[in-house]
Parts: sequence; C-alpha cells; structure tokens
Amino acid sequence: MGAPAQPVSEPVPAGLTTASDGERLWLLPAWPDGATPALLEEYDTAPMPMDRSGQARRVLAAALRCCWTRLDDAPWPGEAVPVPAVLEVYGGMSRGDAELARRWATGELRRLSDTGWLLLDESAGVVRPGPRVALWHDDALGPLRDLLRRLPEPPQGVLAGE
Repeated sequence: MGAPAQPVSEPVPAGLTTASDGERLWLLPAWPDGATPALLEEYDTAPMPMDRSGQARRVLAAALRCCWTRLDDAPWPGEAVPVPAVLEVYGGMSRGDAELARRWATGELRRLSDTGWLLLDESAGVVRPGPRVALWHDDALGPLRDLLRRLPEPPQGVLAGE
C-alpha cells in the first residue's frame, strides 16, 4: 500500500528509515542488503504483483526522465511535472497504438504511486519521484543516469521547470 507519511515533527519508530521532502516524512522499512522476495513475504510485505513489470519499469523511467531534472544530484525529492509530459516521454519509448499505450501508462503511474515509487497527484495532474527512490544507493545511480540520458527528451519547458 505504499509508504505511510506523517508530519516531520512526529517521532520515527525504531527499525524504519525515512525520506522527507521538508513537509512530510515517509516511513520506509530498513531491509538488509540482499533481502529476497521470500523474506519480504515472510514479513507480510510482499511486493505488489505487476502484470506488466517491463511496462512499469518503462513508465518509472519516463517519469524519472522528466522529474529528475538535475541528473548530477540525487533523484529524491525531484520535481513535480505534468502527467502528460511523462506520457509523452513514455510514448516516445513505445511502439504500436499510442492511445492504448497512454491508457496502460496511466494505470502504471497509479500502481507505481500505490507502491511508493512515484507520488501522483491526479487532481493537480502532476507526478514526482516517490519516497522509495530516496533509498537508492549512490553507487547504483550511475547506470541509471546513463539510461535516462538515452531516453527521449521531455517536452519543452519541463527540464527548465516551466
């Protein structure tokens, strides 16, 4: 169900790590390196099953391409960008029926938001990186930066914060 958020002023329970955007604090489990899906399932925190995991990864990459505006910095907390900008980048990565791809990508945005990978505000029509992105280790970011640089450019004005 994603990461629970609380005000920054609230105490943090032991055994959790946090990600903050200045206003809210998300509580995230502190799993040891190498935790397998079996261990997560044992603690009743099995990952949400994804019917189209490859598509979910591409939608996450498209969102990061738009929201992670300064690739030399950390991806968290990132920038909020219009959902259509993410869908346009995703459309540039996919083949086939563009309208069908947009509908699937919209569903994936919601699932990625439900699991804490993205923060989707449907009423405002914006998305930004979720608190789980804050847990990525610095040494894993280099290959991700290289990948994102190869993706289609976000629509004009998104990287400039307009």
